[in-house]
Amino acid sequence: MFKNILIVEDEMLIAMDAEESLESAGHGVVKVARTVSEALSILREQVVDAALLDFNLPDGTSIPIARWLEEHGVPYAIVTSQSPRHLFRENLPRSPIYQKPSDYAAIAQDLARAA
Repeated sequence: MFKNILIVEDEMLIAMDAEESLESAGHGVVKVARTVSEALSILREQVVDAALLDFNLPDGTSIPIARWLEEHGVPYAIVTSQSPRHLFRENLPRSPIYQKPSDYAAIAQDLARAA
């Protein structure tokens, strides 16, 4: 189980659903960020042991967040409505990609098994 999962999602209803799903499965949610800059600020200030990232955010894509997580050894997954084929062209660091709608608790379980 993860104690401090960061959810990066600009759609509030999806973020609330993700948070509820994760907490019901026994994970802890440290924060929900709606933008790239907010997520990076949280990562610099708080301990995060996993992250779930939407790809398109109001201030850009989650690629800078993914790179930060990769550099710091934090497991993460991208959860998006975009085609995975499109994302492979974005030069993302290696990460699992899940299509929305998704079971966030199952994604966290996949990350925990891989970590």
